[in-house]
Amino acid sequence: MNDIQRFENLKKTIENDPANFQARRELAVLCLDLGFDQVAMKHLSYLINVFPNDANLYFNAGICWEKLKHPKYALNAYKKAVELKGDDPDFLYNLALAYEAVGQDDEAMLNFKKVICINSDDSNSFFSIGVLYAKKNDSQNAIKCFKKAIENNYSDYFAHFYLAQEYKKTNEIQKALEEYTKVIELSPDYSWAYYNIAQIYWEQKDSKNAILMLRKTIEKNKKDIEACKLLAKIYVATEDYKQAIRFVAAVLKHFGAQGDIYYLAAKSYEKLKNYELYEKNLEFALNNPQTLTYNHTAVQKELLEFRKNPKNAAKTI
Repeated sequence: MNDIQRFENLKKTIENDPANFQARRELAVLCLDLGFDQVAMKHLSYLINVFPNDANLYFNAGICWEKLKHPKYALNAYKKAVELKGDDPDFLYNLALAYEAVGQDDEAMLNFKKVICINSDDSNSFFSIGVLYAKKNDSQNAIKCFKKAIENNYSDYFAHFYLAQEYKKTNEIQKALEEYTKVIELSPDYSWAYYNIAQIYWEQKDSKNAILMLRKTIEKNKKDIEACKLLAKIYVATEDYKQAIRFVAAVLKHFGAQGDIYYLAAKSYEKLKNYELYEKNLEFALNNPQTLTYNHTAVQKELLEFRKNPKNAAKTI
């Protein structure tokens, strides 16, 4: 019997016998699994009225409120579940996540730490505490927590990624590169790892490897406009203007109008002394201010100065 058949059978059972609480429990959980969240909440609310001291019902209600995008209601449900059942690590973990969802990070951290007191090898809690320390810009403690998460679950590539991010913040660049590389080993399609490696190479003025990593980023995620912008910028900076123009044309075809990309195209045309297209692309850049991160006033000034003296185009980005 598949889940839909079970759903229909349980539904008929409850229609014939509304007081069949076991069937209603099963139906509520099945609805959560199937994504019928409103229906699940209806049955959970009914059951909570009948069994107001059942911790598991409140726990499932918390899950349901999360799925319905009501984090405050989810928090209250998890609080009640923990109040009724005590130090259950699953209940505490979800309670911590709920506190984090409503911005109460200190309460979230406290409950994640309670989980670890019960289960010292809970890698998810170590990871979550690390994220909270990272939000506080406490890289030292964040690094310790991410390392503990990895110690308990080496295959957690998110923990490796976040550890790499913290190493980058603390200027431990080689360690950051090692962790990003581990991310790729564990999850070869995780494009952000390639992008961050590319950024490091570019900061180290290693344009060749930066370009390789950015191409890999875009191969894995064709929607990564930031990778496209950085690659175009590197082509311009390394004076590969023809390649830059070919690339920005492909980017514009794929993404549509992009202020930054038009500006980088303008700089390439300027260097190739095609001042007509230089001017046009500056105009296009200014006409797309929502995607132009270069200083709008400076770009406008550059265009005006060029029009006053077309033979004296601006020299740098």
